[in-house]
Amino acid sequence: MFEYKTKGSKQLRNDFNRRKRFKKNGFRNFEDFKSWYNSQDKVCVYCGISEQVCQQIVLTGLLRSNRFPQNGRVYRGKARGMWLEVDKMVPIEKYSRNNCVLACYFCNNDKSDVFNYEQYKMFRENRYSYLKNLICE
Repeated sequence: MFEYKTKGSKQLRNDFNRRKRFKKNGFRNFEDFKSWYNSQDKVCVYCGISEQVCQQIVLTGLLRSNRFPQNGRVYRGKARGMWLEVDKMVPIEKYSRNNCVLACYFCNNDKSDVFNYEQYKMFRENRYSYLKNLICE
């Protein structure tokens, strides 16, 4: 049986501190980040999948990755796919209220730091045409 798990304060603080350590944080402080995160709908901004559905796919083993929790256990390095990820709309800018959205593991990996928010939306609609148009412009 599947039981949905919300992301706790400890995981949120770890996310915040990691970005702060690498000087990629644009949130005022942890409370600002936590407030922003908790106010977001837990739905991927790119594909629309809910965090709950992603979690069910990952925890039941319907899709597998070495980055996913093993046997339902979430631990360091094995938590990807469990929760929506904080994605920067403009990859070269810092994480901030104005530059962040929530994305599922699959879209966030696909987008990576190659595309900004608008480019990735266009790319997702028709990958071939988008890439072909890059060389025809």
